[in-house]
Amino acid sequence: MDDDQRIPGVNTMAIAALAFAVLPPFGIIMGHIAWAQIKRTGEGGRWLALTALIVSYTLLACLCGVPIVVLGF
Repeated sequence: MDDDQRIPGVNTMAIAALAFAVLPPFGIIMGHIAWAQIKRTGEGGRWLALTALIVSYTLLACLCGVPIVVLGF
């Protein structure tokens, strides 16, 4: 099989982004990088990158929102 005929696999950055989604800054950065790579290369893993972004942004909102509500700002 030639290099031109390879079946694209799952983007490694998307897998890493999902693994690091519990650490919002890393999950967000890696998720956006993975999303751009997937759009450029056509690899799989779009749902992994999207899930990582959703989880990371949700966690970030909770981590920032709880102190604001508790402290009454």
